[in-house]
Amino acid sequence: MKKIEISETRLRKLYENQKLSSYAIAKIFNCAASVIQRRVKEYNIQIRYPKQEIKISKEKLEDLYTNKQLSTYKIAKLVGCGSRTIYGKLVKYGIETRPIKRVKISKEDLFYMYHTQKLSYSEIATKYSCTASIIFDKMKMYGILPRNSSEANTIYPKKDFSGNLIEKSYLIGFRLGDLNVVKHCLLICVKSNTTKIEQVNLFRQLFENYGNVYVKEGKGKVFYMETLLNQSFSFLIPKKDNIEQWILNNDNNFLSFLAGYTDAEGNIGVYCKRARVRIGTYDINILNQIHKKLKSLNIHNIFRMESPAGKNRQNKDFCRVSLNKKEDIFRLFELIKPYLKHGKRCEDLKKAENNVIIRIQRDKSEKEILYNNGHSLPQ
Repeated sequence: MKKIEISETRLRKLYENQKLSSYAIAKIFNCAASVIQRRVKEYNIQIRYPKQEIKISKEKLEDLYTNKQLSTYKIAKLVGCGSRTIYGKLVKYGIETRPIKRVKISKEDLFYMYHTQKLSYSEIATKYSCTASIIFDKMKMYGILPRNSSEANTIYPKKDFSGNLIEKSYLIGFRLGDLNVVKHCLLICVKSNTTKIEQVNLFRQLFENYGNVYVKEGKGKVFYMETLLNQSFSFLIPKKDNIEQWILNNDNNFLSFLAGYTDAEGNIGVYCKRARVRIGTYDINILNQIHKKLKSLNIHNIFRMESPAGKNRQNKDFCRVSLNKKEDIFRLFELIKPYLKHGKRCEDLKKAENNVIIRIQRDKSEKEILYNNGHSLPQ
């Protein structure tokens, strides 16, 4: 059983300053009063004496226990003490006690409530009208392991990553472009912020099947997004200016990575009636790798430094990969279109693609006219 985390300072504040009983404090931490009492002794906190006697008359106790057939556990909750104290009162008053009630709960039901529904010992105990210690004993008897700290501190279930390499490539590309990822205890915390609702929708689309997605709108219509994932997403933690070789060696993996990186950092648009594709970041090596891989796919592109470090108060060189020729843009769109997920980026691609198709068709018509008039076609 995981040790209840409570600092000496907080315990002293609750016990000495606020004068709460060990039973009241136990309710705050979802544990048994005996746990709090042991911690009071560990911290050498002076126990309040004399101990206040639980005041309940024989008539009242007999009515609750004998006539209304309440358990010692339920009576204890009403009076504000432990069930053993109530049992002692029954003996003291000579009230005949019922045979000890055996809590019937199967291993499967206990496992489901504790590990699937994420209920605490106290919450399960309430369902069965018993104490948390009885549930703990049942856990030990069945050999059910307690939750670790990360599981215990979250009410939302976590699913393992699918293992799909295309999806993994996209997530890595998107992470390197836009996400902040850190390890939080045994969980993976993924964060981002944006002013674009399309980015919020994409964040949800990427992670809501694996864990709860939290979105908060702050000042200036800035959206803050966060999710906690299990350790199967540890591949998102590294933040390096590098595309891994397993991605570069497979065209589909690379195109999915490029789609993720483009959804995060790319720009697709029509400027001066001509389609353009641009990706600009401080990740010089990543951009250079993209440049070389696109060339190997017969897609001409330009890789150059746009702004050196020190200019405009920037700490790093800002570089860009650009595609300007309609044939190269068209070929890229044909390859990357199945992998793009960002709503606005997909819309921009459609507009740019239409521009490219119109220009290609126009050039083809012009060539045909020249050919029909006896001119040699331009090379």
